[in-house]
Amino acid sequence: MNKKLFSKIIIISIITVSSTFVSCQNTSKKITISEDTQNEISTEENEVNEAIKTGEKYLTKNNFNEAKEYFNKAISLDKSNKDIYLKIKDIYLSFNRFDDAYFIIKTALTNNIDIENMKLILKDISSKFESINMNLSIYQDTSYTLPNEVKAVISGESISIPVTWDNQVVDSSTVGRLIYEGFNEDYGRKVKMEITVMENVYDKQIGWVKDFYMDNGKLYIDLDLIEFYFGREEALREAIKDGKAGIDENGEYFLPAPVWIRNNSAAITKYQIDNNCMYSLCSATLKLDNYETSGTLVNSSYDNFLKAFNDTKNNNARILLVWVDIKNGSVYKISEQYLP
Repeated sequence: MNKKLFSKIIIISIITVSSTFVSCQNTSKKITISEDTQNEISTEENEVNEAIKTGEKYLTKNNFNEAKEYFNKAISLDKSNKDIYLKIKDIYLSFNRFDDAYFIIKTALTNNIDIENMKLILKDISSKFESINMNLSIYQDTSYTLPNEVKAVISGESISIPVTWDNQVVDSSTVGRLIYEGFNEDYGRKVKMEITVMENVYDKQIGWVKDFYMDNGKLYIDLDLIEFYFGREEALREAIKDGKAGIDENGEYFLPAPVWIRNNSAAITKYQIDNNCMYSLCSATLKLDNYETSGTLVNSSYDNFLKAFNDTKNNNARILLVWVDIKNGSVYKISEQYLP
């Protein structure tokens, strides 16, 4: 009922009460609402019912936007009437239009209509929505924050909706499975994120540096992987296995240097390099004279390593041989291997 009609009824009620006190002796006196006011109320109710009826007809034809317009018209005619919201809600539910039913009850709450009851209805409708389930795998001790938005299908359309999480920062300190829950109030959607925290995987490889480059903002290194044996005894044993050891005048096997390198494949292996990768180069490569041996490793920088690579990449006699320390598939440390 609109404010104008409501005011008329209030005024008439006041007159009724006043008349009762003033003329209490005349018990047969009746106070009635004017015919014009009754007609206005009846006309308004008819307009509301007609708008709802028309909206329902459009729903049967899947004309959802038109239906929404007429339902909104019905509400605008009598915003304070909770029965209108409930009737439209029930119509939407009968057509399995749960999102639209949810929005109607949200509108009732916005208009401060029967708040506690509407909250219960809203919660009930929300329980009928499927939870938005996501999953993710990360390594232990990885820093990860849950997304501020997720994709959801609302009234048949895929959109991004904001999410409020119980706890947005993921604790990845322990290997295992974690469940995080969130909610979107505007659309009544529950969100569940299942995170698998995996144990870190470490590896170490050695190879000739074939390329060192940026690609789409990420740094990579290409290696020709080898087997590396250092120390006279071990190196000689492996050289003998390969039938490549020398024989001296006494008929004994020997190697000129305590190093043996075996290359079983010409395949090139590509590794992504972590942004915080550490570099070490031999003092000889850096042309430093203040170290006792040429093979002393010196902490270096990306720029120095890039220069060393460019200086040696076209010289097979001086090509860089490096160890790469790998964590979860990404190189976090590169160290040159000195060759005597």
